Amino acid sequence: MELLSIAGGELHYHHDGAPGVPIESRFARELIERDANSRRTTSWKHAERDDANRGMLSGAQLWGRRGAPGAALAPPRFLYACAGGAPGVIYYLLQVAGSIGLFRYHFDEQREVRLFHRSASPVLGMTYDADAHRLILANAYPDGSAHLDVYDEDGNRQGTITSGDCVDAAPARIWGLPNALVYQSTGVARHPQQGCVVALGHAVINRLNFATGDIDTVLDDPAYDHVAPRAGRDGSLFAIRRPVEKPAHEQAGAALKDTVLMPLRLGKAVFGYLNFFSQVYGKEPLKSAGGPRAPELDQDLGQMWLHGRMIDLRKVRTDAQHAGNLVPGSWELIQIPPNSRTPRVLATHVAGFDLCANDTPVITNGYDVIALQGQQRVKLARRELVEAVAVL
Repeated sequence: MELLSIAGGELHYHHDGAPGVPIESRFARELIERDANSRRTTSWKHAERDDANRGMLSGAQLWGRRGAPGAALAPPRFLYACAGGAPGVIYYLLQVAGSIGLFRYHFDEQREVRLFHRSASPVLGMTYDADAHRLILANAYPDGSAHLDVYDEDGNRQGTITSGDCVDAAPARIWGLPNALVYQSTGVARHPQQGCVVALGHAVINRLNFATGDIDTVLDDPAYDHVAPRAGRDGSLFAIRRPVEKPAHEQAGAALKDTVLMPLRLGKAVFGYLNFFSQVYGKEPLKSAGGPRAPELDQDLGQMWLHGRMIDLRKVRTDAQHAGNLVPGSWELIQIPPNSRTPRVLATHVAGFDLCANDTPVITNGYDVIALQGQQRVKLARRELVEAVAVL
C-alpha cells in the first residue's frame, strides 16, 4: 500500500510498511537558501547598535513585535496532498515565506512542477478529479466565507462552483462520477450592523452535481459536526463525526469552574507580572531554571488547528478523553452504507482518514497510521502529530 502523511508540516511517502521517505520541495529549499544568502550579505544593516541594552529584553520582546528585519524565514509547511491520477504523480499545497504554492510532483523523475504561487490566503482542502482531469480547492476569502474553486491540471483557475454565506471545505471526488463531489459546509452568522463573522453553525455534508448545479445536504445533525467526507466506490459515505463545540456561556458548569479556578489564575497573573519586571530590571527571573516545575507554570506545548477546531496539545498527555491520542474519543469515523441513514461507528480518536481502492479506511489518531481491515487493525506507519493521510 502506498500513502502520504503530513505531520508537523512535513510530507512523507510510505510504501508497504517501510519507513517513511520525506518529500522535499526544491522550490522551498531554493527560496530559503536565497533568503539565507541575502541575510548574510545584509546582516550589517540589522546588527545591534546599542550595547547598553545587552542583557535586557529587546524592544520586540517588550512590545510584542515579530518579524524583525533580518529574521529567517519560517520552515516550509505542507498543507494538503493527494494522488494525481497517473501512477507516481501527486499534487500538494505548500506554505512558505508568507505565500501558498500549488505543485505537482513526479516520483520517477523526482521532479517538482510549480503550478501557481500566490499570497497566503487560507486553503481549506483539496482534491483531484481524475475522471475530469481537474483540481478542486476550497479557498477562503477576506469576508470570512470559503468556496470551492476549479483549476485545470496546470493550475489555471476555471471558476467557482459554490456560493453563499458559508464556509465550504474538504472537497472529495465521487468515484465514477466526473461531475459530482462531496464536501463539508458550515453556515456563517454575522453581526447585523458591522457584518463581521460572530459565529459558525454546525458542519454538514453536501453533495454537488457540476452538470446540473444541484446541491443536496446528505448528512446533517445539529448536535454534531461532520467533517472531511469521503465517498466510497460502493456508494457509502464516510466522515469524521464530533460533538458541536458550544460557546463558553452555554457550557454546563462553566461559571462554577471559572469561580473555582479564579484564585489560581490570579496567582499566575501576579507571578507573571512580577517575573516580567524581575527580568527587565534585575536581569534574572523569579523562578530558577533548575528544580521541579509545577504543571500549572510549565511551558505551553502548543496548539494545532485541525478540521476547523483548535487542539490544545497539552491535553494529549493530561486529558483522559484524549487517552494519549491527538483528538478525543468523541471524534469518530462513521460510515453510512448505501440506501441507509443510520451511521455506523468504525473507529474513535480519528484525526484524519482516507479510503483505499476497496473502500478500506486508513485512519490516524495523530500518531499511528492504521488500516481498518474488517475487525483487524493493521499498523502502517507511525509519526508525531499526523494531521492528514492520503492513499495513493
